[in-house]
Amino acid sequence: MLRQLFLLLITFLPQVLPAWGANGHRIVAHIAYENLNDQARQRVDAALGNNYLSQVSTWPDYIRAESGWDFTHSWHYMTVQPDETVDDVARKTAEDPGIFDVREAIHFFTSVLAGEAAERDRLTEMLAKHKVLPLAGSLDATALAFLVHFIADVHMPLHVGKNRDLGGNRITVLYFGDRYNLHSVWDTQIIEQERLSFTEFAAYTAIHTRERQAEWADDAPEEWMRESIVLRERIYNTLYDRTDRESGLPNLGYDYQHDFLPVVEERLGAAGYRVAAVLNRVLGA
Repeated sequence: MLRQLFLLLITFLPQVLPAWGANGHRIVAHIAYENLNDQARQRVDAALGNNYLSQVSTWPDYIRAESGWDFTHSWHYMTVQPDETVDDVARKTAEDPGIFDVREAIHFFTSVLAGEAAERDRLTEMLAKHKVLPLAGSLDATALAFLVHFIADVHMPLHVGKNRDLGGNRITVLYFGDRYNLHSVWDTQIIEQERLSFTEFAAYTAIHTRERQAEWADDAPEEWMRESIVLRERIYNTLYDRTDRESGLPNLGYDYQHDFLPVVEERLGAAGYRVAAVLNRVLGA
């Protein structure tokens, strides 16, 4: 019964919008690939064939337009209400053998890449049941794409969200004079406002965050989500510091970009270095 009630609570969370836009995911994947050890890089290249890690990092969002992949929708986010903790949510989902949210998906695909036979068989059965094909004909390529994508997802603060506003999708703001929802400002607009390619953005992000790489290397996924919750609350608490008198909407412009671009860079850098740490540990040992 508890499980059914919990499912109802999160039913209306966003199913379409990504945690980061395409360039955000590519930035994370690019930083990760640049920090793989030799063995991990060789195994990633072998799994992906003619594809690049930055290329396949967006695949889990694109396939959500295909009905066969509907079963992966809830894997992109985690609902943690203001009166809950990540551990509370983990306990609620522990009784169900399925993959319920992004936290469980990260652990699952890490196990698949680690070669755990039971989890690889489980993925094979899942794909067969839903009549979908693995990426590049490979379980490893499929697991890589999902894992890199989902680690990026949980570093976007509004994707460890509250269901009352659909992770910021119900909050309309002005961003440099145009109307967006708060979620899209964070997943795409702050990055795109810099007018950089994803490789340029990744290079600048790496410069600004490299000194924290060792600090981030050993954190568990649950800690990544706790960090996002702290930042999520900061975003909400400062949202109406800038209000347009005529529309009554938060009016976000250069000062908001100045204040929060470093936060976006930090989250993308942390995600990239953490992806590299996971892949080095699982594939490069």
